[in-house]
Amino acid sequence: MNFEPFKLVPVGYVRKNGETFIEILPEFSDAVHGLNEGDWIKLILWFHASDRPERRSVLKVHPYNNPENPLRGVFATRSPVRPNPLAIYAVRINRIEGNRLYIDWIDAMDGTPVVDIKILVERLDCPRETPIPEEELEVPASRQIGEVNLIPRKSEHLDELEEVLPEEYEALVLELGPRTEVLTARELVELINTLEEIYENLPVEIKDRLRDLRRREGRSP
Repeated sequence: MNFEPFKLVPVGYVRKNGETFIEILPEFSDAVHGLNEGDWIKLILWFHASDRPERRSVLKVHPYNNPENPLRGVFATRSPVRPNPLAIYAVRINRIEGNRLYIDWIDAMDGTPVVDIKILVERLDCPRETPIPEEELEVPASRQIGEVNLIPRKSEHLDELEEVLPEEYEALVLELGPRTEVLTARELVELINTLEEIYENLPVEIKDRLRDLRRREGRSP
């Protein structure tokens, strides 16, 4: 098989020195901004030890390298032997020290190249049956407030929903870190009312400063 190659560059390496951590290369250190201790992330690694023609040409393996297990296509396994020796891990950041992301032990070798890091999103990475299909979400209108991501449902075809009750209509996807919840229209209104009550109970001085901040930003108080 002859394919035109494309280039991947490591953004860091797996290190094992009593603890397991990801060492981010200095030129990619700005990309860590926004990650926090406790966040769940997905590591995409390049299993360099399997980057050999004879291993990349293997398309079927015995799972867990146990000949007692029937042969399976590598796409149905997590074997490091595959056409492109990529590996994906979902891990929790235990702590961050400079350009080091400390994580729990993984079965990657010391020195394994890291080619990318992504945040783990339950809605996309751990899909379960949800009332709102992805294509019905107004993703460009999403708002991120702190660690909370709010994704509204598209308002198209409302004429088809005349018989749907507010407590039945799923209106908003709420993501907090890797967790995903869906709010109905009624729950959304209850949330808005609760937030307004919390805001009204803020100290007067804080509300005055918030109003001043909104004016400076050119937004209505």
